[in-house]
Amino acid sequence: MRLSLIRFFILCVLPLVSGVACKTRNNAGPMPPPAEIPLSEYPVGEDGQPIPPNSTGGRFGYSGDSGAPLPPPPPASPGSREVRDIEPGDSISQAPAPPEAPATPEPPKPSGPPSSSQMKFADRVPGDPLVVTLPGANSSLGPISVEKYDSAGNPTGEPLKRGTQVQIPDPNNPGQKIYFKVP
Repeated sequence: MRLSLIRFFILCVLPLVSGVACKTRNNAGPMPPPAEIPLSEYPVGEDGQPIPPNSTGGRFGYSGDSGAPLPPPPPASPGSREVRDIEPGDSISQAPAPPEAPATPEPPKPSGPPSSSQMKFADRVPGDPLVVTLPGANSSLGPISVEKYDSAGNPTGEPLKRGTQVQIPDPNNPGQKIYFKVP
């Protein structure tokens, strides 16, 4: 018996209550009155009748003519003429040539490393494959180590591979670098 009361409640009473509740909550209210639209105002003619927009020239009655007199054209400066006044056979007066611009300055040197083809090879030190010397102006720096280091920063005792690009700080020019390739 108890089971049948629960079934009856679930099948009949619950849908009835939920259906009635939904209908009472979704009632639309009365419609608001429509907003008033102002009448369009056309210009009034001499006879007191509105003038339609097409007769005054524009879509909304604007013809572009304000009735004010046009300003006089600006005075012509000496040596200039209106393009409309030039006839096909007229000679055109030459304006003085603008002063020549100064020579373009040299572009700044690139701050990064030079390309691989521009890097010079260092000189080998006979009998020691882990040391090189630099050619040219940097030869005064003496021997430079080109030994490999492991990930912990310890020397491995092996020389860097041939053609490896190396950069070292320049002791003679702080902030500058010296670039070379391993021979």
